[in-house]
Order: sequence, then C-alpha cells, then structure tokens
Amino acid sequence: MSLPSTFIYTHRVCYADTDAAGFIYHARYLDIFERSRAEWLAQKNLSPSKLITEFKILMPVRELQMEFHKPGRLDDMLHIDQVIERRSRAQVSVRQTAKRATLKTSMELELIASALINIVCLDVDTLKPKAFPDFLFAAE
Repeated sequence: MSLPSTFIYTHRVCYADTDAAGFIYHARYLDIFERSRAEWLAQKNLSPSKLITEFKILMPVRELQMEFHKPGRLDDMLHIDQVIERRSRAQVSVRQTAKRATLKTSMELELIASALINIVCLDVDTLKPKAFPDFLFAAE
C-alpha cells in the first residue's frame, strides 16, 4: 500500500528547462525529480555525499519508466510528489509525479509527468547490494 508523500518539492520551470517550442524538455524531468529526491534527503539532514562518507552506501537509479501526460511550460510552478510503492532489502521503487496548478484554480493540480524509479542500495567499496538503513524510511 502506498502512502501519500509528506514531502512536496516545488520547482519553477525556467528557460533552461524548455525546448525550442517552449515546453519542458523531456530529459529535464529526470533532473527535476533528482532534485526532489536530494531535497527529501536534505530534510532528513542527509545528502548523497554524507551517505557515501558516513554510511558507505550509494543509491544509483537502476531502472526507470516515465510517462508524459501534458506539456509543461515556461514559468509553470511544478509540485513534485514522491511515494514509495515497493521496498525490499536493497531496492526501492519510488513513484514521482510532476503536477501544476490548473488555469481554473490554483488549488487544483493537473498531472504533467510521472515516473517509476527503481533505486538500489550498494556498498561503496564492493558495489554489491547492501540493505537500506531503516532511518531513511522512518516516518517524519
């Protein structure tokens, strides 16, 4: 069962995020979702470098699936949500969505893009799977 995220990251779409037509360039969603995960770690007083140096773990993306629902545009304010859909000892599947306020009301959000990202936990020295620390997923 997936629980709604208690962490929402907001991102204003800037010129560098867009293509020649003024839409968010598809690869930029990966950057935006990565920033969201980095901010999620920061809220826990963690960072990728701290996980490497203090806990001896890496968390690379192993696989991802992405869907584009509507075009995002310059100056959109995106709300990025993340939900853990599945977790095993050394792998986690995170659903991330990018939504924006609709033109009708700023309270209603419409889905722009979504991704299912599989992240693995690896030992820094051996690059072999290692169990995720429980504190990463402790309730806020």
